[in-house]
This record gives sequence, structure tokens and C-alpha cells, in this order.
Amino acid sequence: MYHYQLYTKNLNTNSEILEYKKLLRQEWNNNIYYSVEHLQNFTQGSDQLKYFLFEKNDIPVIIMPFIYRKIESKFLNNTYYDVISPYGYSGPLFNHQTPKADITLFWDYTDKWYRNNKVVSEFIRFGLNKNAIAYSGSLTKSLSNVKGSLLENFEDQWKMFSSKVRNNYRKALNYNLKFKLFHKNEITTDSIKVFNNIYTNTMIRNKADRFYYFSFTYFKHLILSNLDDFSIAVSYYKSIPVSAELIIHNNKTIYAFLGGTNAEYFYCRPNDFLRVKIIEWAIEKGLDHYVLGGGLKEKDSLYKSKKSFFPKNEDVSFYTGRKIVNPTIYNQLCSFYNPKYFYTNNDFKKSFFPFYRCKSIKSTSKQTLLLQ
Repeated sequence: MYHYQLYTKNLNTNSEILEYKKLLRQEWNNNIYYSVEHLQNFTQGSDQLKYFLFEKNDIPVIIMPFIYRKIESKFLNNTYYDVISPYGYSGPLFNHQTPKADITLFWDYTDKWYRNNKVVSEFIRFGLNKNAIAYSGSLTKSLSNVKGSLLENFEDQWKMFSSKVRNNYRKALNYNLKFKLFHKNEITTDSIKVFNNIYTNTMIRNKADRFYYFSFTYFKHLILSNLDDFSIAVSYYKSIPVSAELIIHNNKTIYAFLGGTNAEYFYCRPNDFLRVKIIEWAIEKGLDHYVLGGGLKEKDSLYKSKKSFFPKNEDVSFYTGRKIVNPTIYNQLCSFYNPKYFYTNNDFKKSFFPFYRCKSIKSTSKQTLLLQ
């Protein structure tokens, strides 16, 4: 006989945070997308940061952090909430070889907790590790993500690059670009500033949504609290940092978390140079994969530039999960804010979710709403 237990825990006090961090490091190799320093950045106002811990015979087998958000509405007499995952790869983390039956039971337990705690809806950004298995809500395939396999030697890897990457790398060498990778304890406040300046200026140049802006305090707190799990790669032109990437390490995979390039030096091809050198370094370290992520839209120019490094590798899909826990209240909220609202399964998968939180909900028809 197996004994299962779902715990719902807060991440407010120092003792609660220390317990969570110890658990994450011991059982899940301190996956940075689940680190407290990352999660805390995505709460605001009355939001509560919590996590589910699912145990089997008193052994932790699944963990999932989430943001428990109060729904502010003058139309409802009672207080209701919704649940959303933080930005980045999220959803549940499974222990090795967690059977599907246990995962199905985990979703059953969480759904029961939602019903008992006035949760109206749930939105999850899943990871690339197939952690959407047995999900009790509706899955939507979103963006293709580039996950490159690293070969045993760089010479073979070089042949796998697209001709565009190889030509741009040769151009960069003509400008005598230099490469520096700050790894673990080599990372300092100064190297974080270098990355932060390039990244922030890139967001400004691209007129990115405010959601993609991160403070220097966030980067400093996140990186210096988890030094063993980060690297910062920088390319230089005449001692000027012109391109940078913040890299997350997890097991034998590295993730291109965030990055940017100084537009004044595009002609030097510093970004292609930087990623080729990162790949060369990763191969020397015996790593297996380099995840570059996807674009802002499916198969856009950003995606294509990433794909050119691993044109032969099969992409992995990014999924989001949508779940209406309380259909009655969900539909009431949506119709209160937009009288034209009429729920269908098609709307559910293609519209902004949850629909009642769309900022332009009063003036935008359901046919033109964007995904969250």
C-alpha cells in the first residue's frame, strides 16, 4: 500500500524559504527556474507565493510552486482566487521515474485543493521536460524551442552549424573579437552589471513589453545566491563588451536565459561569435545540451537565428496549461467585464487566459485577444 499526501506551503518567512531551498537542492538539483529568488520577482500586491509538495510514503516526489492571486472584482460577493505559474519554464518537477499514476493522482489532489480554496482558474507555463504529462486541464502547444545536442568534439559541431553561422563567426574573427565566460565564483557584481546593461539596452531598443525588464537588484540577488548554477558569457570588441548572455546550468544542460547585443556593433557579428564560443566551452566541459529557447512568435526571425546553430536537431515544444476550476464564477467574471463574452472550447485555447484578466477586455473582442 502507498500513502500519499499533498502539502500546500507558503514562501513568506525565512524558515519557510530555507526549507524550500533545501528541498529544491537535495531533490531537484536546485533548478533555477524554481529558485525563490526567481519566483519572488513575479508577485505583486496581494499575491501569495506558495508551492505544492506531493509525498509518497513520506518521500517527496513532486514539487510545484505557484502564485495564488486574489481576484479583485466589485461584481462578486465572495472572495475568489486564481493560480498562475511564474515566468519561465515551470509546472511540476518530478522525481526520477515518477510513474504516470502518481502524476495523475497529484493533479487530482491539487484540483481538490483548488475547489476547497475558491480557485477559479489555473494557468501554467510548462517546461521542456515533458512535465505536462497527465495534466487535468487543457494543453495548448505554444512556441517551438531550440534544444541543441552537443557533440563530443567541436570540429564535428562546427560542421553542423548553418553556413550563415560559420560565415558570421569568420567575420567576427576578422574584427579580433574576444570571448570571456565568467563561471560560478568568477562572477562578480561588475560582470553582472556588464550583462545587465547590455540586456536592458537591448530591451529598450526592441521596445519590449515591460514584463521583460528585470532590475539589476533581481539579477544580483538571483545570481549571487546561486553562483554554482550560472555563467555569464561576454564578447568584447577592443575591450568594449558588445554582446552578453546569462546562462543557467542544470545537470548537463545549459539554458540561454537572457541576453542582448549592442546594436552599434552588429557589423562585428558578436552574437554569433558569442554562441559559437559558448558551444565550444560547453563541449570542453562535457555538457550534453544547449537550450536556446524560441522566438516571440512561432518560427519568427529570432527563432530562425537560434535554429541556425542546431539546424539538424529536433525542436521541443513549449506548452501552456489552462484550467477552469469553477466554470460558474469564471463565466460570470468574463460576462461582467465583457457582455459579448460567450465561452467555447475554441476561445478557451486561443484567447487570453484567464479571459477576465485581459487588460483590454472592455474594448477588445474575443476573436482578437492574445495569449497570455
